[in-house]
Amino acid sequence: MLNPFSFQPGKPVVRIGHIFGTPLALQGLNWLPVNQVVVWALFSGLSIQKHRPCEGWQNWLLGGMKMVVVLGSEWCHNMAHTAAARAVGKPVDAMRIVLGMPVLLYDEPEHPSITPRQHILRSLGGPVCNLVLLLVSKGFQRLTPPGSPAREVADAAAAANTFIASASLLPVSVFDGGPILKWSLISGGLSPAQSRQVISRTNRILGAGLAGATAAALGKRRWLLAGVFGFLAALSLAAGLGKIPD
Repeated sequence: MLNPFSFQPGKPVVRIGHIFGTPLALQGLNWLPVNQVVVWALFSGLSIQKHRPCEGWQNWLLGGMKMVVVLGSEWCHNMAHTAAARAVGKPVDAMRIVLGMPVLLYDEPEHPSITPRQHILRSLGGPVCNLVLLLVSKGFQRLTPPGSPAREVADAAAAANTFIASASLLPVSVFDGGPILKWSLISGGLSPAQSRQVISRTNRILGAGLAGATAAALGKRRWLLAGVFGFLAALSLAAGLGKIPD
């Protein structure tokens, strides 16, 4: 599947370093940290509403700390993939920064030389990292007083890593769960066609369950939870109906 974030031919690519042997690169001005600015402003605005008596700079500082742990969790997720890929001998070809966030690029993601075990281990790197970060966040939650700024940052970190770890394990091809399930089935003796049928059926069942969870959250007026469940349900159903390429 063609990655829409792949480098455009004919335009200069600037390498600014390496992460576990993977080149970290920019192209054009679309690397500008738009996500960081938007998320910082969002968290700061929510903090201002919640802590109106506080000085403005304190709310912006708190918003910035939340932005760092939330978006930093996604950065760690991708860096863990590069570490796992290097460890199994099939490194990521490049990491491109798009709107301030990392995108992993593979020239030939399903090259015949890559074994099912290597596919699975490369895909597991990110979710395992977020599970570790979730445990660390839970530890900080216990060490911080309820209602304190430090607890709010720990809560944001725990929520971000819970979401990333859970969403990344959905059996959808664009996430980690899709390749993990696909190559587990193939290593178990199924053909690629048979594995696609199992994955499609799994996604339809999961999508239906998430749609039900969305309806339940809406009934309880838990709008954020409903939005998360609805987003994941749409992805799962799209994959189950063949709208997302393998």
